[in-house]
Amino acid sequence: MYYFNSSIKTTINIILISFVLAYTLNPIRSIFEAKFKLSKRAASILVILMIIGMCITCIISIMPTLFTEISNVSNIFDNIESFLEGIYEKFNLAHIPGANTLYNEILEKGNLILANFSENAINNLIKISSNLITFAIVPIMMYYFLCDGDRIYNKVLLLLPTEKRTIVKKILNDIDKILTRYIASQLLLCGFIGVLTFILLIIFRVKFPLWISILNAIFNIIPYFGPIFGAVPAVVVALLDSPIKALWIVLGMFIIQQIEGNILCPKITGDSTDIHPFVIIILLLIGDKLGGFVGMILVVPIAVMLKVLYDDINYYLF
Repeated sequence: MYYFNSSIKTTINIILISFVLAYTLNPIRSIFEAKFKLSKRAASILVILMIIGMCITCIISIMPTLFTEISNVSNIFDNIESFLEGIYEKFNLAHIPGANTLYNEILEKGNLILANFSENAINNLIKISSNLITFAIVPIMMYYFLCDGDRIYNKVLLLLPTEKRTIVKKILNDIDKILTRYIASQLLLCGFIGVLTFILLIIFRVKFPLWISILNAIFNIIPYFGPIFGAVPAVVVALLDSPIKALWIVLGMFIIQQIEGNILCPKITGDSTDIHPFVIIILLLIGDKLGGFVGMILVVPIAVMLKVLYDDINYYLF
């Protein structure tokens, strides 16, 4: 029913997105509540207003420039074409069998990518704009999850038999501890990646350094594939200036990911998931098929929850 009825799918998506955002922002609300001596409702409103303000600032500051850059995206392929033509002439590749054919095929593919990119970018922007009204409900749902989450939790527990409630509470508390640790470690890791990316982009004077850094930090939530996805916007924008700058950005992003994978990740994340990398890759592929980008973000936390659930059921019941 979820996949065949668009209304039900939209409703469930809004509830899930609101719950996930509220759960993620719950520690920040608790900090505001304790530090500023606010009520739970006032702290919740403050957190939501802060998020809305950040989104509005992002839209106002980046959207006009984004439309301009989309219209000028052909400059990227002009720069690439000039770069390839320079290499082709400098190394006299015309004498190599098949080089001329390969060169022409690359240019042909580039023009095709340009046409598809422009069409898809405009269609996606229109689609996002048409869904803004629907997702305006998300802040309202977040408010109720942040304010009345404990009440909803207790009401749901009342649906269970009395003898099962204690065990369920223990299992849910264990899930909450592991999940909170995972989310906190991921947010801290993404923050480090965002800062390092921002420094790299500032050094090479790439446009939109702040927003590309934020985007790369968000993509970094996805294990293994996230760093690749996150590097693409930086490389594409660098190509607006020159292919050489893009190559430097590729090298810089590679170094950042080595720092993240070999230094930061073991220190910050540790074994918070305790899931084999092969299993995580399979889960990411499943998440991509079921929910796209959002599915890839949510599939690992869901797997962590299921693992804790399995371990606790074995411990408490068997």
